[in-house]
Amino acid sequence: MQQAESLLTKVLGTQGWEIRSWDVDQRSRTVTIRVEPARELGFCSRCGAARKKVLGVVKRRRWRHLDLGVYRSIIEAPLRRVPCPRCGPVLEAVPWARPGSRWSRELEDAMLRLAREASFSAVANHFGVSWNVVARLVTRLIRWYSNRPRRRALRLIGVDEVSYGRGQQKYLTVVWDHEASEVVWVGSGRDQATLERFYGKLGRRRCRKLGVVTMDMFDGYIRATRQAASQATIVFDRFHIERHLVDAVDAIRKEEFFRKGEAGRTLLRGKKWLILTKQRHLHWRRRSRLARLLVLNRRLYRAYVAKEAFEHFWTYRSRAGALGYLQGWLKMLRWQRLAPLKRFAQMLFDHLDGVLAWATERLSNAALEGNNARIRSLSHRAHGFRNVRNLIERIFHCFTPTAMPWIVHVTTQ
Repeated sequence: MQQAESLLTKVLGTQGWEIRSWDVDQRSRTVTIRVEPARELGFCSRCGAARKKVLGVVKRRRWRHLDLGVYRSIIEAPLRRVPCPRCGPVLEAVPWARPGSRWSRELEDAMLRLAREASFSAVANHFGVSWNVVARLVTRLIRWYSNRPRRRALRLIGVDEVSYGRGQQKYLTVVWDHEASEVVWVGSGRDQATLERFYGKLGRRRCRKLGVVTMDMFDGYIRATRQAASQATIVFDRFHIERHLVDAVDAIRKEEFFRKGEAGRTLLRGKKWLILTKQRHLHWRRRSRLARLLVLNRRLYRAYVAKEAFEHFWTYRSRAGALGYLQGWLKMLRWQRLAPLKRFAQMLFDHLDGVLAWATERLSNAALEGNNARIRSLSHRAHGFRNVRNLIERIFHCFTPTAMPWIVHVTTQ
């Protein structure tokens, strides 16, 4: 009997409390374990301080614990009132549950872990609770972590937008910490005012400690960063630049598709990814097909050569070397009559400082781009969100498994 009680005490986490009895209801498959305080001390449920003087029993409460096999387990215990000089008279704390909760710590942690991988409805059905219970647990966890002070300053961050929902009219601005590899802030919208809210929450002192900010070439983000953290180096994302380059080559392909008539259309039909894929990623069996295509279309051949030659730009480690190569690459386009590529080159020179910063900083938004697909999958998994606040909380809960966010996580207009 003593061994069984000792085992239950360790399993339930009721150290300092004595198991008096338990009942098994076969019809409802429920085990009710009744415990009593085994010490005179009482602990304040707010500050955790131990108090020798406790008042009598105020009420009896029940907590749901992890299931014991196929039986639902319930802990029942009397709660005493603790006259804490700092917090006032409050109910005493229990070791197996958090203050004010009707669920044990182990059950809450199990629901929160499963909620990272499944929808709230699936978690609620698995544990036999309401959908609102899981949602409130996630909200409470995020708010608790968000209120913690952050000691380490942000130095390297990335900023990107992500669309969610149907269409492309709903956007979130996501701020990423490159050093800790975690999301630190999410706001509704993708304009200058959205990023200014982040810098306002960060504060002037912490903004002055920012060293590098990676982003795409969106003017609103650029203006907000230069106003709040003028000392920070802006690095334009490598993959956004390459996307603009690929779009320029694809525009030339479309021009050739319609310029050459029916014969040209037959030649270029179905060859889009053959042209846009980098040669080092192209399978060797498909390279011969690409070579035959480029031999028959000189304009497309020049565009493809320019695209592949630009790949060497990312290998430079100094601004001077990268600038020299970029100027030589632009001279190569001077007499080629490739207007989309010339517009791309002009865009690079309009944002020259941020483009050349890649050579020294070697940072990109690759991790952010990977998270964008996961954020969209969250929305699909939940079949959409009526409130963007819920989506933001889900982002923090699912994408920060080791260190939760610290800045106020919900900023909606």
